[in-house]
Amino acid sequence: MDKYSFDRFVKKENQNKKKKIIRLVITFLAVSAVSYGFIYSDVFKNNQTVYYIFIGLFATVVAYFNGYFKAPKEELNGYFEGKVTFTPHEIIIGEDSYALNTIQKITIHNQDYVGKKEKEFGEFEKQQGSFGVNNQLILDLGQKQFIEADFKQNRENEIEKIKSILIAYHLQDKLSFDDLVNLLKIEYDIDKNELKKSIERKR
Repeated sequence: MDKYSFDRFVKKENQNKKKKIIRLVITFLAVSAVSYGFIYSDVFKNNQTVYYIFIGLFATVVAYFNGYFKAPKEELNGYFEGKVTFTPHEIIIGEDSYALNTIQKITIHNQDYVGKKEKEFGEFEKQQGSFGVNNQLILDLGQKQFIEADFKQNRENEIEKIKSILIAYHLQDKLSFDDLVNLLKIEYDIDKNELKKSIERKR
């Protein structure tokens, strides 16, 4: 394949994360204030067990009304804008193109895809899975100049669509063999050796 494009994703600041932190701080302050009040009012002076049960129940109620026991709302924190296009001789990000001979190194992270199972805070699994947008392309242009772009993968192995292009990058020393293997998710040594042989035949 001589050309293949992925949807380019532009991330925006996660406002929900800030709100969660603010709610957490408010919850902590509320529980601390109530605890302090009861300690110095001697309401539970003769029964500490009841005091701890009350504080536990109070904290649980506050956490519930702050949404800590609800599955997180699924939102896409960003928007799609243009394409990330790979060709054997250049990489195009939006309207900007980068000739391969101007790139020193290509790094691609492609672990995410639409529907990938994932959890938030280790508790709730997103019903529809991932949006598939946590994939990143990094171009090292030299002199500490880097170009970054996020892109969407619709399927787990969609990157295989540009296998021949990735090999072309490797042949021009822009992509290491280990990175190529990781991108194509080749696990067994026999398959790695076959890939290495097929690449050698192209030199």
